[in-house]
Amino acid sequence: MSNIPLELKVSTQCKLCKSDKLRKLEGELTLRLADQKALNVPPVYICQSGLVCLDCGFAGLIIPPGELQSLKKEITTPGPLR
Repeated sequence: MSNIPLELKVSTQCKLCKSDKLRKLEGELTLRLADQKALNVPPVYICQSGLVCLDCGFAGLIIPPGELQSLKKEITTPGPLR
């Protein structure tokens, strides 16, 4: 993945409503697999900036590589209920 800043990788318009009222916001997000088998799997915490449309609320972000690897590991790890 390249090191181009988030704001240079996206359009200047919202992908959903085509508004030009996109704003970069800092945030914290907790991701958890939506599978009953993963109830005991710890969530993945992400502190990252993202783009939010101030007209319709559509949001986008890029998950950092370390956190993305954690999600991939949990998705691909077979096993019984934990």
